[in-house]
Amino acid sequence: MADTWIDIDLDAVEANYREVRCVANPASRVMAVVKADAYGLGAIPVAQALQAAGCDAFAVTSVAEGLELRLGGVNGLILVLGPSLATDWPEALAAGLHLTVGTVEALNGLAETAARCGQPAAVHLKLETGMGRLGLLPGDLPAVAEVLAASEHLRVEGVYTHFARAAARDHRYTREQYRRFGDGVAKLESLGVHPQWRHVCNSAALLDYPEWHLDFVRTGTLLTGHYPAPAFRGKVKLLDPWQAKSRILAVRPVPKGTYVGYQSTYRTRRDTQLAVIAAGYADGFGVEPHLMAQGVVDLLKILVKNILAWLRIFVGREKVELNGRTVAIAGKIGMQLTVLDVGRAVCRVGDEVKLPLRRTLANPRLLRRYWRAGKLCSERMGKEGFLLVRREYGD
Repeated sequence: MADTWIDIDLDAVEANYREVRCVANPASRVMAVVKADAYGLGAIPVAQALQAAGCDAFAVTSVAEGLELRLGGVNGLILVLGPSLATDWPEALAAGLHLTVGTVEALNGLAETAARCGQPAAVHLKLETGMGRLGLLPGDLPAVAEVLAASEHLRVEGVYTHFARAAARDHRYTREQYRRFGDGVAKLESLGVHPQWRHVCNSAALLDYPEWHLDFVRTGTLLTGHYPAPAFRGKVKLLDPWQAKSRILAVRPVPKGTYVGYQSTYRTRRDTQLAVIAAGYADGFGVEPHLMAQGVVDLLKILVKNILAWLRIFVGREKVELNGRTVAIAGKIGMQLTVLDVGRAVCRVGDEVKLPLRRTLANPRLLRRYWRAGKLCSERMGKEGFLLVRREYGD
């Protein structure tokens, strides 16, 4: 029995997909983004559930992630969004993955590999319109057309771009990106390059720009039950499929004034109970990404939170839920053990604690338990082909 694990409700994932499907233009296909192990939920179980719900297009960041989906029985279109290496191309072509191309050099190399392997390469051209990360520039397009005209093995399936500020309330930059995208597509058409599909919308743009849904909408955030930003709440009804949990391993009463943890940063203010749970920063608990303030108000929030933490007043992720009530962490979060100040309420070894654990920061070796209709249907631990535990449960 695992002492720390994650429960994932596949019915919630499917419900979120249906919500997205209702919002998307009926003529547009939903491309489910299941990169980073489906944002920590598990790429294979999530993609399998979405495929069963009718989704036939998926997106990942790397060739390795795409191959994992194929091995997991995902038969639909799989687009690799990130740049890929020549060493990965033969396997990608054999698996029928669609590859993003963002440079003329990569397009040339892929043409040579496809000819050598005797297999067609399905290509999506990525246009750089303002993200500044990857993509073809306007000056690259004539050379792109030349390479495509000279190759019998390159099949241009799509053309797309990625928005940098789609969640922002000021739409000017995003609209400028879309204008540049339109100019790029028009230029390709004039050069004799006619991609079958166009796609630009991520989760935020899907909700804010219905006129840009085009042939595909790419969404991952919404499927996992998150809104791109607070301003989007209410635009769709999402369910949260994720809940991290841990068990209490030990409980003991302590008097007022007891110091707790490394550097004795916490001191009990009353007679209380301390409970130890089997979770720590090795599991991703208490680990936070480096955040950049998005304006003065956001900067003030970050500063206030840090000042309160210095005063030992913790908000947000420094609290957990035990038996339906919120309890505070006592002292520093440890590597694999953390102490809770649970007060005088009844609390026993083995009780479950709900943890505010960020999905993409959760240790991939934590056990994932998958549920349907309130019943446990499978358990998995590990990823990328290395499953320490894999149990499938029938009806």
